[in-house]
Amino acid sequence: MILKVAKWKYNAVSPVIFMIDDIANISIKKYKSKKLTIGEDWGRHARDKNSMWDFLYKNLLKKFPNIKTTFFLVTDKRSPMAIGEEYSYTEKINKDKKFIDFLNYLHQNPKIELAYHGTTHGEAGIEYKDFLQEWEKFETLQEAKQEIERGKKLFETVLGSNPTGGKYCGYKEGEFGDDSISQTGFKWWCYHWDGVVWDKNREDNRYNYDLEFRKGVVDIPSTVDGSTLSLKIIKRVFTRKYLKSLYLYIKEGKTIEKHIESLYQNREVISIQEHSSPYRTDNIIQYPNIVSDIDNLNYIFSFLSKKNVWYATCSELADYYINRLDSKIVYIKDNEFKIISQKGLKYLELTLIMPFTKNHLSLYDSNNNFILKLIHKQDELIFTHKFEVNKIYKIG
Repeated sequence: MILKVAKWKYNAVSPVIFMIDDIANISIKKYKSKKLTIGEDWGRHARDKNSMWDFLYKNLLKKFPNIKTTFFLVTDKRSPMAIGEEYSYTEKINKDKKFIDFLNYLHQNPKIELAYHGTTHGEAGIEYKDFLQEWEKFETLQEAKQEIERGKKLFETVLGSNPTGGKYCGYKEGEFGDDSISQTGFKWWCYHWDGVVWDKNREDNRYNYDLEFRKGVVDIPSTVDGSTLSLKIIKRVFTRKYLKSLYLYIKEGKTIEKHIESLYQNREVISIQEHSSPYRTDNIIQYPNIVSDIDNLNYIFSFLSKKNVWYATCSELADYYINRLDSKIVYIKDNEFKIISQKGLKYLELTLIMPFTKNHLSLYDSNNNFILKLIHKQDELIFTHKFEVNKIYKIG
């Protein structure tokens, strides 16, 4: 009997993450209509008709129920980008019962994760280009850590737990970012916009398409820009985004399909980046965003539905990665084994693989109690289980 731990859960070829930035207790009233219009809502309008969530659920998540979403939550009043600009409404996440109830509704959904995205997101500049992203404005490590703890306290006040991970605002770490993250208890973090690197630039060590540790924190890459249009989305043919995608194809032979296929063939992370609302405080559309990109997102997830992928939240991905690296298989007899944790964990959820044999079709405990059947795929047997560390298991 030869067992090995699969790279990804369920022995998927690649994990798929859907990440959406800037859910916040704010809205931007672009139009004078009294009705809620698609795009003005960043989360404040909860589950109302035409709210951000209503739009996302009806137009994407309901169609693809396997999708898991990690929302990045701004906990305090989100700052406008430039002095003089303003939202029609902005407040902390603990201000309004309706928004608090909405966040808890998301938090209790097993397919949704809320992660940390700063307190104010940054500091307004004289002009839009002068905006300082949150971690850029810290002048000391202590200041950065104190602000993180303040933001985490707001998160805990509303949701009853601390965030396990998060993302730099604007992917800007500033001088003290990495140390502040590693010293404030985060398990995982999104450090860079790794999607800027396509195949021919893979040697750039600043970016990564796979998982790694950064000062003890799991670095989860951001690899796919949801607004990079497939050339098959012909209804967008006269838009700038379509022309930009066409230019990439003509000049460099790049398409969204080729990029995703490359990640898949290399068994890397397919993490799709979006924003909750299309509008910035200057009423200019920000890309990517779920409203402008909805047809492309439907195309991307339809494309992925034909592949062997694992839909995961960032925390689920980080947990499996940690478990995989931590685990060691110890053979007791020919058909008996146990899992050892090098970090002293009590349980490790893992997917194990072994060569196919008709004699080994089920997993049992040491008392011959049936646990689960092994899945036969091609020439392999595959099984996923939350193993109790140091407990003896049998395959037979």
